[in-house]
Amino acid sequence: MIPSDSAFNTAVFQALCACLELSPSSAEASAQIRPFPNDPENPPAPSPATDVIYYGILPEQAPDAGYMTYTAEDPTASSAKPAVSSYLPCRLVLVCYGPLCLENALRIRSFLFLDGSGYPRCILRKAGIYPVPRPPVPSVTDEELGGLIRRRADLSVSLRVRDTLIHPDRRFAISAPPAVILNRS
Repeated sequence: MIPSDSAFNTAVFQALCACLELSPSSAEASAQIRPFPNDPENPPAPSPATDVIYYGILPEQAPDAGYMTYTAEDPTASSAKPAVSSYLPCRLVLVCYGPLCLENALRIRSFLFLDGSGYPRCILRKAGIYPVPRPPVPSVTDEELGGLIRRRADLSVSLRVRDTLIHPDRRFAISAPPAVILNRS
């Protein structure tokens, strides 16, 4: 899965709805939580009295190849194939506007890590998305638009996204299980 997949965006949308206790199928959720149309750094400007949350997923450069892990499926299963998974570093960027922008950003920051059936972390984990705990506190600014002042809160959450696709430059398979050496002292 890569950040441009619709399943990825759907999972993030559902997790944000769970954070704000909104039904993902409601008109209120689709009006308040929106993906960035084009540029995550400059989202469109809503009216100052409207609470809107724009979200975007940006890939980050991996500092090293340490994000690649090898996962072998159960060899007794009939469809067992060696699999290679990598965990891609990404960033969930949230831009909240409106009178409740800071409250919404803090709520998402806190509730995104709640785990259990129907909670945000479980929704993301089912899609292969793993948020990194302790994101920084949202930053709040006042923007001027046509003589009006509107509040904006920005929040950035680091993610790790499981990618099970084998890219052409990573064509290899696991042919034997690794040796496991146990040392007892």
